[in-house]
Amino acid sequence: MISNVLCARDFSPASERAFNYALDVVDRTAASLHLMYIEEISLGIFQGDPSPAPGRRALQNTFEERCRADLADVRSAPEDDRVSLVAKRSGAVAPALVEYAEANDIDLLVMGTHGRRGVERAMVGSVAEEVLRTATCPVLTTRAVEQEDDHAGPLSPSVERVVVPVDFSDASRAALQYATRVAAMYDVPMTLVHVVSLPKVPAVYGVELPALSQMELIDRAKAEVEAWAEEMIPDDRNANCAVHAGNPVGSIFETASSPSDLVVMATRGLSGVKRMMLGSVAEGVLRGAHGPVLSCRSFPSLP
Repeated sequence: MISNVLCARDFSPASERAFNYALDVVDRTAASLHLMYIEEISLGIFQGDPSPAPGRRALQNTFEERCRADLADVRSAPEDDRVSLVAKRSGAVAPALVEYAEANDIDLLVMGTHGRRGVERAMVGSVAEEVLRTATCPVLTTRAVEQEDDHAGPLSPSVERVVVPVDFSDASRAALQYATRVAAMYDVPMTLVHVVSLPKVPAVYGVELPALSQMELIDRAKAEVEAWAEEMIPDDRNANCAVHAGNPVGSIFETASSPSDLVVMATRGLSGVKRMMLGSVAEGVLRGAHGPVLSCRSFPSLP
């Protein structure tokens, strides 16, 4: 499922957390690791030094030295022949990452959601969202957390559960099928979550809502979620289902409340009067999740 992993690095806290997750995936899958640094501005590198940026070769050498020093401290670091180190300059970070991923058959792109800002770095943040909109491969994102944050937990790449939001679209079906492989890779249980939202119609419209009550809708949704779980999750994988009513983003956070919860979701689902579970919801989850988020426009089909 995963043969090549690309990790975007700018040495910010979010990037370092993403680096740890990338190393863990590589260790579990024996995949090749591609580490990439993209210099988008002309002022300094890594530490915000205002001196002129070095030439291309100096940039590459500096990046290689720092990455090799970091890898030397990793107990289960991949062999050198499975590591590629690439530093380059580009007018836009996201297109450069996506272009590299497509040219090198990357199966998983790992990056932080917030990196260095201003004159120091503009590596991730809105860049991560642009990557998610344009990348064809799954993208695993992690946000920077403060150690004093009650939800931060350890910065180790611990995954103890896979949480999968479903809205019964083809996109979320593909995400669930992919998530079962991810859960097997980590050997952890799964939780499927669906959110029911009742339409709010002002009384002045003179329109009555359907006769189904909120509880009846929840019961029907739970039955369908359980049917999906029975159909697509192997019998040897521990799984449960959660159905909420209300705000999708908040409900997903309520379910995936631990920094060790990995959320696997499609970035587009049903829309309009049917559902609006993903899309803008995926963006909200990406920005606020306590743990890592693995998402994709269209998850690849797996045998």
